[in-house]
Amino acid sequence: MPIDIQQLEGNFSYIIIKAAAFIFIAVAAYLLARWLLERILKKLAGKTKTSMDDRLLNATKKPLRFLILAIGASYAVNAFQPYFPENVKTHISGVFYIIITITIAVWIMRLISAFFEWYAETIATRTESKADDEFVPLIVRVAKIVIGIITLIVILKHFNQDVQSLVVSLGVGSLALALAAQETLSNMIAGFVIMTDRPFRVGDRVELSDGKVGDVYQVGLRSTKLMTFANTLIIVPNSEIVKERVINRSYPDPLIRVKINVGVAYSSDVAQVKRILIKAFKDHPEILDKPKPQAYFLNFGDSALEFMAIGRVDSWKKQFMTSDDIRCEIMNRFRSEGIEIPFPQRDIWIRSDQESDAQPD
Repeated sequence: MPIDIQQLEGNFSYIIIKAAAFIFIAVAAYLLARWLLERILKKLAGKTKTSMDDRLLNATKKPLRFLILAIGASYAVNAFQPYFPENVKTHISGVFYIIITITIAVWIMRLISAFFEWYAETIATRTESKADDEFVPLIVRVAKIVIGIITLIVILKHFNQDVQSLVVSLGVGSLALALAAQETLSNMIAGFVIMTDRPFRVGDRVELSDGKVGDVYQVGLRSTKLMTFANTLIIVPNSEIVKERVINRSYPDPLIRVKINVGVAYSSDVAQVKRILIKAFKDHPEILDKPKPQAYFLNFGDSALEFMAIGRVDSWKKQFMTSDDIRCEIMNRFRSEGIEIPFPQRDIWIRSDQESDAQPD
């Protein structure tokens, strides 16, 4: 005897069996997903060198399981629709739609958070700038807000609500917020430009257009901080520093020139002076062999022969102390070699009137 499906549809026992079948399938799918995630995919992720897949896997577990159970429950409850009034059917269907949509949105948010957490711990920690450390949480928050707004619009549209007014309100609100926080947004965008372009890094010695020199202490979301020689901080808004002409003394080549100018008496031997200057540079342990130290005879000064000696160190941090050591060494060697460092002087001849009168016509 053939089975009449239409007659069974109205049979309550059949509906219970149908609902139970949906629940059984949902539980089986839940257990299968759990087994795949815990046993198969977890082992495969453990064999890779990166931890990103492990994080994405952990972010997937709970939302995926809940999504499977929610879909199974919706099918099971929908099996009893013949016994529900129309308004109840609509409300039940709407509730499950909201639950499933929010679950998917949360799943996406967790994936985004997992990815940027991995980036912050593996990539951002290798960079010298701290700007990316500050931008990562900001990007995650903005992404969550955008996903939340999209989820809200999708849900409202499902219930035939007018979302155009909401979109217009969000646009007007965003415009008002942008105008109110124009300076802050300008600094943030400039900070993002500095982070991506990287004209300087933390620890670099830079010179601003006004002549101020300092070491980059921190590149933040709103401002860049420079540490001066006096151990004070110069805080420059990012929107200003991207417009200025900045001289980076540490990048791209970290080698720093040590330059010493000195004057000697006119009676000095030029070749001997050059030899002493070069030897003083070469004997210092911080001066690099390549490029070789050089000494130059620059000019005939009013009171001295002017020389310049140049060498290089591998970091600007060694420039000041190395210059001090070499100056002291040059002074000692000049003294031992009998080379005089003159001071400005003038010979004045005074002629009296008597001497002038005594001269014959």
